[in-house]
Amino acid sequence: MNISIAIEKFDPHVGGAERYCWDLAHYLAEKGHRIEIICRKGSAPLHGSIRLNRVRTPGFPQFLRHLSFGLAHFFRTRSLPGYWHFCVGNTFAMDFYQPHGGVHQAWFLRETAMLKEPFRTLKRCLMRLSLKDMVQRAMERWTFSVSKPQVIAISRMVASDITRFFSYDQDRVHLIPNGVDTRRYHPENREHREEIRRRYGFRPDECVFLFVAQNPRLKGCDVLVDACRMLSGSRFSVLVVGPRDPRMERAARALEQRVVFAGKVDDLDKIYPACDCLVHPTYYDACSLVVLESLASGTPVITTSANGAAMFVENSGGAVIEPGDVSALASAMNDVMAGRGGCVAGSLQLHDNRTVFFQVEELMRRYEQ
Repeated sequence: MNISIAIEKFDPHVGGAERYCWDLAHYLAEKGHRIEIICRKGSAPLHGSIRLNRVRTPGFPQFLRHLSFGLAHFFRTRSLPGYWHFCVGNTFAMDFYQPHGGVHQAWFLRETAMLKEPFRTLKRCLMRLSLKDMVQRAMERWTFSVSKPQVIAISRMVASDITRFFSYDQDRVHLIPNGVDTRRYHPENREHREEIRRRYGFRPDECVFLFVAQNPRLKGCDVLVDACRMLSGSRFSVLVVGPRDPRMERAARALEQRVVFAGKVDDLDKIYPACDCLVHPTYYDACSLVVLESLASGTPVITTSANGAAMFVENSGGAVIEPGDVSALASAMNDVMAGRGGCVAGSLQLHDNRTVFFQVEELMRRYEQ
């Protein structure tokens, strides 16, 4: 097959969508397909049958960058007859669409849900007036009303949101959840538990909760801090991984519990099994990769119903709570400390990346025929 993949930055080190497109492109190239990458910027691919097709667009402001990339991609696809077009957003022409960041309207409602009234309504009004939000809403509406692609939903939540907001034909929505690198993330990494705990000053028998986030506010750091305050009589520690967040650091100083800020790390595969539970009280996640990595590592998870990956957490020894529910989070953390959690044996099987990409390839073959 001839396949084009649209992504503004074709670079595996930028983010989750970029890593997904990079890995998918190389998987498909290894299977003998011809791959055309339509991007603004891109790293040199590692396979000879992958060709970068760069388009020139403004880099700023953001709304103009997204809109101009979508238009440039549309006209570039006209010069690629006989290609299947795969994208993850910010485009107008597509045959297969994987909304890696979820549904924009769902994100909008849940991202602002963390605020109290009247600030919630005020922020929603201001965001609706922004050109960035207008462009994203218009492009998303175009996708489901004009382009009408085959949609690859990375979680049940995303599939449900697409039906809820756009009344989209369910026969065009295919559930193919994200995969995880099971060669890197696995329970055998528990052999590094003592080494990791020694690095951060944790005792071998200490209960350690892990919080991993690039955007701590959206991932519920305020809820975690408040839950820790409710558990002030208990002994536990929290390890925070990700970019420094001064606001969270200030709030953590008032806690009786010990909070260790690790910053950015490159050995999360060893850190997951060194902790007792991943706490991810997010306000919105299409399908959180850190949740899948933690479960693959044998570490239970507490997350929210606003996380598409919650479907893997149910019956896995962790807990799924409502976003913003401090009491429920404190109760779930207390269950972990009391030994009422910890067995990771979910009802849904985690797949490695190659299995997921095989399913995407098979979907494309089905419609080629």
